[in-house]
Amino acid sequence: MSLLLFCPPKILLQHSAMQWADALGPDARVLTCASQRESIERHLAGRVPCHFFERFNDNAAVELRALEIARTMPGPRAVGLAEIDMLRAARVNDRLGLTSGAEDAMLYYRDKYLMKCRARDAGLPVAAMAVVHSAMDVRRFIDRHGWPVVVKPRDGRGSNNVVVLRDESALDAWLDRQPASTLYNTMIEAFVAGDHYIVNGLYVRGQPIVISPVRVMTSALDFLGGACHDLHMMDESNPVRQSLIDYSRRLVEQVLPSEPTMLFHLEAFVDRSGRIVLCEIASRLGGVFFNQELEEAWGIDVRMSYLRALRDPSFSPPVRTQPERRVGHISIPPVPGLLREAPVGCPLPFVRRYKLYGQPGRAYSGMAFTNSEVVSAIVEGEDEAQIRERLHDFQQWFVAHTQWDTGSTSASAVHGDARSDGAGDLSSRGRHPGAESIAAQ
Repeated sequence: MSLLLFCPPKILLQHSAMQWADALGPDARVLTCASQRESIERHLAGRVPCHFFERFNDNAAVELRALEIARTMPGPRAVGLAEIDMLRAARVNDRLGLTSGAEDAMLYYRDKYLMKCRARDAGLPVAAMAVVHSAMDVRRFIDRHGWPVVVKPRDGRGSNNVVVLRDESALDAWLDRQPASTLYNTMIEAFVAGDHYIVNGLYVRGQPIVISPVRVMTSALDFLGGACHDLHMMDESNPVRQSLIDYSRRLVEQVLPSEPTMLFHLEAFVDRSGRIVLCEIASRLGGVFFNQELEEAWGIDVRMSYLRALRDPSFSPPVRTQPERRVGHISIPPVPGLLREAPVGCPLPFVRRYKLYGQPGRAYSGMAFTNSEVVSAIVEGEDEAQIRERLHDFQQWFVAHTQWDTGSTSASAVHGDARSDGAGDLSSRGRHPGAESIAAQ
């Protein structure tokens, strides 16, 4: 099988040319964004043929071009690695006749309302929710369920346009920002107070290879608002860990229409009564540093293993039941202003990986999506408490060695458009046990 890969530049640049070539094989083609064409061509050095598109994420013509390219390939299969590409790849495969109903099945991993209806029908707890088409629908829901509520796109990504409404003034402000009186692609949910968890995993031919739950200390919306996004693996003795693994398996294997070889990224909450409440699930890995975190913890490059398993039916990675080490990872958002200086490496002995995305000399205005961080790092520790301490130590070290000029933001060189009030301090701004989390990100 030859793979036609939809892939954004950020993911392409996370792996070496040799890794891509080995995973994709000699007949693969890659579709990506032209915004970083020079960097990608230099990075891949001709090892993997690429097709570049302007406005790749939002360009509707990409699918038709992908179909044309696929028809020139031997035994093609379209595959996506980012949220925006999952339905595009499914539609191409259906059109080629390689699959039947792949687009309809993928909708359960993209449309959060359909996803949660199916989970609810299977007996899994979900927050009260409704599709809304007008302000009157929002009013009706709030009158029935009370404040706070969460409004968001049904097929959103990166927590973009997710808003928590806590009172009438917040509702009025949100309605004032809507472009029309009829709301499209919008849903509303009751706010759920609880602790936030993420589970990433890999299945190969129906066999779970890795299922890795982590505790999230800062919500994605707090991350968009300027707080550090920090999370860590759990101790073996933590009962929530196994509960999340069992929950993930039920959702993927029994409830949703899942491909036998797939990646998944689950977000869930444990509410104050101890119930696991579904936030969302996607058929791809989480963003930020999740693939690197899984590799450090479990000793397997999950993303490359997934691609190779799709291409090569004889490839069967061994099942991992216990991690090689326990890790956590942190991503720090930009400060609105000009980045003057940032360390290119990290000397802290417990830091296993460090990646600086920020570019000194460039102006930033904050976060637009939850993949707009300026730096990410992975730390190791003996247990949850030590990992949390080391995440905090790393954050303090980075802030101390980074210089921002907050009075020099240039409109011609701004990255991101969300408000941010700085990297902050995990001890005062991050989420901690017992904090409220948003079950509708």
